Amino acid sequence: MKTAKTFVKLTSCPFARRDSFLAFFNDPGGSEIFGAASLWLSNTRGGSTIGAVTNRQIKLEIQQNGRAIASVNSTTPYEVIQESDHGQVRYCIGGRNFVRCLGTGLQGSSLVMRPTAPRGFLAGASFYDLMDGTWQLGFGESRMRLIPITGKLTQEGMQFRMTPGEDGVIELVFEEYTLDPIPGDVHSFPDYEACLADVKKDFDSYAAAVMPELPAPYEDMRLQALWTTWSHTNDAHEDDLFRHTVVKMMRGVFEHISGWQQAMQAICLSKDVRLAWSILASCFDYQDVNGRIADIYDNQTLPKDTMKPPFQGVALKWLMKNRDLSGIPAEEKKKLYNGLKKWTEFFLLCRDLDKDGIWENRKAGETGWEDGPYFYVGFPLASPDMNAYLEICMEALAAFGKELGEPDADSWQQRADELLDKIVKTFWDGERWFAFNATTKKAAKSDSLPLYAALILGDRLPRDIAEKSIEYIFREGTFETPFGLATESLTSPLYRGGWCQGSVVTPVHIIFPLAFEALGRMDLAKRIAKEYCDLLKSTGFYHFHNAISGEPSIGSAMGVEKTLFWSAWTSSCYLFLADRYLRG
Repeated sequence: MKTAKTFVKLTSCPFARRDSFLAFFNDPGGSEIFGAASLWLSNTRGGSTIGAVTNRQIKLEIQQNGRAIASVNSTTPYEVIQESDHGQVRYCIGGRNFVRCLGTGLQGSSLVMRPTAPRGFLAGASFYDLMDGTWQLGFGESRMRLIPITGKLTQEGMQFRMTPGEDGVIELVFEEYTLDPIPGDVHSFPDYEACLADVKKDFDSYAAAVMPELPAPYEDMRLQALWTTWSHTNDAHEDDLFRHTVVKMMRGVFEHISGWQQAMQAICLSKDVRLAWSILASCFDYQDVNGRIADIYDNQTLPKDTMKPPFQGVALKWLMKNRDLSGIPAEEKKKLYNGLKKWTEFFLLCRDLDKDGIWENRKAGETGWEDGPYFYVGFPLASPDMNAYLEICMEALAAFGKELGEPDADSWQQRADELLDKIVKTFWDGERWFAFNATTKKAAKSDSLPLYAALILGDRLPRDIAEKSIEYIFREGTFETPFGLATESLTSPLYRGGWCQGSVVTPVHIIFPLAFEALGRMDLAKRIAKEYCDLLKSTGFYHFHNAISGEPSIGSAMGVEKTLFWSAWTSSCYLFLADRYLRG
């Protein structure tokens, strides 16, 4: 009986590599237990559909006498190892579009590959003999070619079998492609050890550039955090939609790029300035003619009619203050400036229905807090946090424009000052922040933490407002938990424990430490950073947690998936908080 030795568990995060759409999954609700584990080679192109399992294309089994035998999945940062009592099979994502497979000790055993059968009119047309010793398989939104190197590849009905010789060794390449291969054109691939060396070089250089070390209490999870973000990262290529380096949110359950998440990633990963700049610049690749930035897009789908909060100004202003951007070419800076300018103007052009200089969200999905309790007043909804982000966009345009010699730089600072004044007069009632329906003017005065993200304005806010806001947040038994800040007060009648109804979630723990630091309260930034990093160190990089128990919120959160996979948003947050706030 074998026991899994895991760098990361496939029940927490599918196994992938930077810049590849190939990934290894377990069954939905799978297990690490010997005999209950499963393994799938999967295609993560084209995003995913929440509530449906779409990312499992080829099931991989070690078999004897035509029956699957018990196995378990081990992982290192560089490979997946499928282990049984009758041999093992190792898998390494050796490049952007191929997996190298090496099986040893398989005397009497074989590797069986079972492609997912297509439905409807495609049934029965999922694979072809290419008549050169290789086979073509359907593979989600691309194609897969099975290329045997050592051992015998045979088709058996709707499955394929790799049988070893007397030495018990098999070698196989899985090659993914989007264009039909030229018959007979089977090029060579590096051997297994060369693939391992390539992955190791790639990951190790990334780790050294992004976060070479962390304070001792958080160092033991540094590589897992780095690997999680690295494995969710895709670079730009002519054959896909990405024009800059981007970071996906989750493998499997949410294979998408999110605009305000990219802005936060740019801050979190900014020790590598060039990487951070590319991620931030990606936000502006697919603006519509009015300047809107889409909430989400993926490798196959252009932006839809969605958006998220304008956090890009926060990221640019933070990078200008904390990192050296002198190495960024002037033309790239100019392009980002123009993109941010169009994005900022979009809100007053398209999202200010009553033309009072305060913009409103049209629906919950635009806010980033999709189930916020304060939405009970309905939409269009004006809120202080959203307008605070826009004010900082204007500040960033003023500072960046001045650096670039833009003639309108001064006017942006004037507009920022005017909006700041409106935010204070419109959303502060003397004791607390509130949101309101722009049509009915009904005010929402729920105990909702996102409203207090207006503190990101820092020392631009009047001192008494900042002090009262901090006092409100840190009332005993309300927002602060042993695990960080909850999105809704635990004493609120609207507390439900959902995403924004009282859970401990990732974006809160980027926004509020930045806000406390901007207010000169590093003590509070460090306090919240420690609570959240200690939680993640204990549970792993799950996207949100129960505020009372600290348990990861998994299960039905993403439909038929039984676990909510680790999030690159969360792993990057861990790296940033531990590095910036928990040293000494």
